[in-house]
Amino acid sequence: MSGRKKRFAGIKVEDILNEELRREMGVETEPGTGKLKLQQRFSSIDEWEDIMHSVYELPIELEGYTKKVHDLHALKEMIDTLASQDFAAVKRSESRKKQLKQFVRTMSMYYNLVFTKRGEKVGYGALIFFPHLSRDNPERSSGIVLVERKVMKNGKSDSRFERARFDDFLIEVRPYIDTLGNLYRKTRKP
Repeated sequence: MSGRKKRFAGIKVEDILNEELRREMGVETEPGTGKLKLQQRFSSIDEWEDIMHSVYELPIELEGYTKKVHDLHALKEMIDTLASQDFAAVKRSESRKKQLKQFVRTMSMYYNLVFTKRGEKVGYGALIFFPHLSRDNPERSSGIVLVERKVMKNGKSDSRFERARFDDFLIEVRPYIDTLGNLYRKTRKP
């Protein structure tokens, strides 16, 4: 087994999504969850970014992705919270990684949105994964979305994962990314 494959042994994409969201939320530890093991395994920022960008190397099970993107509860929550501006602070980050040459085989995107309000943090992490890109027009490709919603309050965390699939990124996913981006930019204006 190669060193790279050993590094990923026993790790699921949900583990990486959880760890990345935990880091974006500024949560030091998650007692009782076993996530310290991941934290020790991937300690440096450069290495962690490499792990996030290499998520396509993990075995991503495509079964169970039957819900459509517009049915994701987390998506509705993010839009409603940004539109109502019912939070003290908000942070957004994104990572887009194209693999195996420019748009030839696979691509992944990762987005975080973290709200701070009334003694709690609510974070959303979304991995958009394109297992097979359309050669003619990559943005018209199908794929999956894995979303984690994490609430941190009084030193305790609660996480929920949702899965969805899409047949055409440009029509089914891109409008939501644009809506969230536009709403986020409105919160940055004085």
